[in-house]
Amino acid sequence: MDRVLEIGGFAAGYCGRMFVQAGCEVVRVAAASLAPSEHSSEALDVYLHAGKRRVQTDDLKIIGELADRADVVVAETPTAQGVRDLGFDDWRAPVKAAITPFGRTGPKRNWSATPGTLLAMGGYTYLMGDEDRAPLTLPGHYAEFQSGGFAYIAANASRLAGEENVIDVGMFESVMALSQFTTVMWTCAGEIRSRHGSDFVYVSPSNLYRCADGWVYINITLHFWDALATAVDRPELVVDPRFETNADRIANREALHEILAEAFAPMSTSEVLARATEHRFPCGELKTFDEVLRDPHLAERDFWQQVESAHGRLASPRIGWRMGGTSPRPAVLSVQEQQGG
Repeated sequence: MDRVLEIGGFAAGYCGRMFVQAGCEVVRVAAASLAPSEHSSEALDVYLHAGKRRVQTDDLKIIGELADRADVVVAETPTAQGVRDLGFDDWRAPVKAAITPFGRTGPKRNWSATPGTLLAMGGYTYLMGDEDRAPLTLPGHYAEFQSGGFAYIAANASRLAGEENVIDVGMFESVMALSQFTTVMWTCAGEIRSRHGSDFVYVSPSNLYRCADGWVYINITLHFWDALATAVDRPELVVDPRFETNADRIANREALHEILAEAFAPMSTSEVLARATEHRFPCGELKTFDEVLRDPHLAERDFWQQVESAHGRLASPRIGWRMGGTSPRPAVLSVQEQQGG
């Protein structure tokens, strides 16, 4: 039941959210001057900040007093200097985590960066989209949430070990740490990945296909090839020399995609999923958001937690794990408490 102080934008907010889900007491300092890049919405407020106390203040003295009484402080600022300006180094909390775009040391420590900048610098933008069109970025707040997740893990490790610690999370490093498949291929095999839309070119076929009433995605590694060929009523593909190995299928992927697109086109998504279940190969249906909300598996897993807000009780996702085997209690999106200037 640690006391956690949270300062900053989406990364700190996501870190604090996980502490709330773990049963900790979280106080969020909400001040525009401390998170100038955060353009939140009511939906994100419900998702990130339910269950927290929120204090509206820019007063560094009040923030320092809150930090001194906390067991864990998570502070996110646009630069390393911003962390210093908060008084971070003087706070007496035993575990302190700073989240900045490039960390608190190094030549880029005071560079500004948007999440899109970080994804581009980390190589993600180079891989997203179709090869003959402009590159894309990832949706949502990937860089911030991953950085908040690292801060949460490191802070918990320190608390469980009974150690005081100062944690320095660089968002750029967080992005790079999650690109292991790309960097290993480049470093060890000399292969440079490129954009291929929904086609994961190094495992073939691994692509999105249109059905009669929707879309499905399949991912066929070596052991599933025979099952797929049987399921789509194309057993001759098993002995086709163009598709004998994964390397062959990669080399002839355009022809293979045309064959599979023709096979899937007249089927319904439910038929494709039934065949995938019968023949046991990986296949997923592309769902609308409303379909995700009604998904029976998520309902059975009690995934949607209840949050009290100004608009009544709302359903919000909980995180993908739970502690103690119990369902979370309904959370409340608190009213900000006005303090300081």
